[in-house]
Amino acid sequence: MKQKQALQILKLGHNVFLTGRAGSGKTYLLNQFIEYLKENEVETGITASTGIAATHMNGVTIHSWSGLGIRDRLTARDLDLMEQKPYLWKRMERVKVLIIDEVSMLHHFRLDLINQILKSFKRNSLPFGGIQVVLCGDFFQLPPVSRMGEQDAHFVYKSDSWREMNVKVCYLDEQHRQFDDVSIKILNDIRQNNVSEETIAHLHSRLNKKLKGDLKPTRLYTHNADVDQINQVELERVDGEGRLFEMEARGSEHLVEVLKKSCLAPEKLNLKIGAQVMFVKNNYEQGFVNGTLGKVIRFDDAGPVVRTLSGKIITASPMEWVIEEEGKRKAEITQVPLRLAWAITVHKSQGMTLDAAEIDLSKSFERGMGYVALSRVRSIDGLSLLGLNEMALAVNEDVLNFDQTLLEKSEKLSEDIESVHQQDLQKNIEKYLEKISPKALRGKKKTKKISTFEVTKDFIKLQMPVHFIAKERGLTNGTILNHIEELWKFDKTLDISYLKPEPARFKKIQDVCIELKSKEKELKLVPIYNKLNRKGERFGYEEIRLAKLFI
Repeated sequence: MKQKQALQILKLGHNVFLTGRAGSGKTYLLNQFIEYLKENEVETGITASTGIAATHMNGVTIHSWSGLGIRDRLTARDLDLMEQKPYLWKRMERVKVLIIDEVSMLHHFRLDLINQILKSFKRNSLPFGGIQVVLCGDFFQLPPVSRMGEQDAHFVYKSDSWREMNVKVCYLDEQHRQFDDVSIKILNDIRQNNVSEETIAHLHSRLNKKLKGDLKPTRLYTHNADVDQINQVELERVDGEGRLFEMEARGSEHLVEVLKKSCLAPEKLNLKIGAQVMFVKNNYEQGFVNGTLGKVIRFDDAGPVVRTLSGKIITASPMEWVIEEEGKRKAEITQVPLRLAWAITVHKSQGMTLDAAEIDLSKSFERGMGYVALSRVRSIDGLSLLGLNEMALAVNEDVLNFDQTLLEKSEKLSEDIESVHQQDLQKNIEKYLEKISPKALRGKKKTKKISTFEVTKDFIKLQMPVHFIAKERGLTNGTILNHIEELWKFDKTLDISYLKPEPARFKKIQDVCIELKSKEKELKLVPIYNKLNRKGERFGYEEIRLAKLFI
């Protein structure tokens, strides 16, 4: 299913399970939906099963939001005590939509308890008290873990709530992280429990592979042990004095502590010129995402200046992590969005996109761990394996079978949505919005017309190829290229590096352009095209236009 369809289904008010392969854009889509709800003043519980995942959406853990805490069962007295807390009453009374991200790590029985809490507070026997619930995650990734004395942990689809809520499955099938066929095949083979000798050979070819570039690739470990120590030892090896960046905090003391524990940026960040760092937040305008690697090259008044692995120079100015509720900021912390990046755990890497990594899977102890780690890396060329065991490539057999059911349900839903006339679909979206939005009830606000260039720009930020953007927008490739050329003319911070032709072909186009430029005042497409194709190779106008952007 495409993101556009999934967003429509979310806006229709259905209970949804949003899933897809690692890198399919699940959290990005959730943030789009959250922004839509905020614009329309819809009271939303923005949560995740873990603190780190919650910070990607300015939310809190579902345990904290629901008042459940660490309980694994609820008595009548527990519910009575919870209902005596005014802040919980206010929250539950107003909430219209509940979002839970990284739901693969949420225990099945806890989803049932959250269902019980909402039914009790809402005085409504409908699933989750009648509100819309959006679950997001991938069951092939890390599963729930039971503590000593706790009930056995199962995935949430084993819960009574799952059966109650008539969930619509949106299975995203686009790929926004990996771009080479080998990486995609390895991940799909692991996911389908179809690891062949060819798959193993691909992985073995990356054992202790020396990666290109000045930066040491980030090391991913399955265990916490030594990660902080490795980063500290490496920092001490860097010559020069350190510079300390301290986190600032405002708001509720309890929520500030929640943010600090959940945020990947440390409370005290000690850096040196030459330190290897990783961005831990997304900022598409500045050209970095959660996981972008770089090296500190200097300090200025605005913050550390980082040269990324791709050569981009970025000033890492302080950014905010926020917990919002009822449209108000309850807590916020401000810190430079970096952490030392010589080592990190697989658990903390979830949600990251890494250009290069050395991954040690020799001590994998959980099904899905290898899949999570390997799917962090954009390309096979950016992977060096330090070790591998059988568990690293294992997937849960039950999940494997259930995944097929999810795919079939999503395909059927996609067909159903396609068969509905767009006008009828929009009417139903508006009808549901009027039901949950105070703003919609006050009168329909005129929709601000979005520039066609801005629409194309949003696709570029997702690193979509030209032909894909053209197809999605119902335009020609040439029109999209016009947009890209115009956007690039006025915004050189826009990251279009993924559109650059592969090096050998780019070099040939560049050489011809340089030769013609020495003879002509203006570089025109036809002479470039004729000269290139005279040599027996095939170069298209689109490829030449894209290459010209980088010359």
